[in-house]
Amino acid sequence: MLIQQIAGPKFQATQAFYPSLIQSFLIIFLSEIADRTFILVLIYSLKMHWLPLIITSFLSMAFMNILAIVAGYTVILLIPRDVIDWIGFLCFLLFGIYSITEGIKMESKSIKEEFEEEMTEQNKDYQLINDEDDHENNNSNKSLWLLCVELFGFLCLSELGDKSEISTVTIAAIYNLYAVLIGTMIAYFLCIIIAAFIGHFIGKFLTEKTMTIIGGILFIAFAVQIFIIKMFA
Repeated sequence: MLIQQIAGPKFQATQAFYPSLIQSFLIIFLSEIADRTFILVLIYSLKMHWLPLIITSFLSMAFMNILAIVAGYTVILLIPRDVIDWIGFLCFLLFGIYSITEGIKMESKSIKEEFEEEMTEQNKDYQLINDEDDHENNNSNKSLWLLCVELFGFLCLSELGDKSEISTVTIAAIYNLYAVLIGTMIAYFLCIIIAAFIGHFIGKFLTEKTMTIIGGILFIAFAVQIFIIKMFA
């Protein structure tokens, strides 16, 4: 209610709740399901109990998500509605083209292979920091608190300036604000649950290449939708 009073007509002009909810969910879910964030949660599922893993991961993603939504809401207050819509169209179109182009260039490696490569890189980092004698006990000596802080920081850094973070700013500016908040939170939570419990299984079949291309197609579809609404509605 307070947001409606402050934003006035600009807030009222946002799209209907349920279409905004579905589109927000799809954008974030397809962006994150095979992304580095997913792989990081998958890696830490080997080091942590599932409950602190899920809580820490969700708090981190929720924190970054709220920052992006606040940024998107600020845009609503500062920029005219028509300009916001055309910026959203341009962002979705560019994200779509970029995602499809990057997806085509990617190797068709499964998430399991990406996971194994990331684990290898982490082991190399540990070897640079620790002596060989201490390396075997490195993870076991880490307290749960330290692992939680480490995971929180890694997830925040991986999201900073990421495509999904910029996408959230965009959809928060052009879609229903409440729907965007709920839809994106559900998407992040579902991705975390999948990574924590069945990531190893679906990682054998899921590829970042495929999900990136699908996400790119979705971005372009939403860009076309905005264009049609602006031109013919």
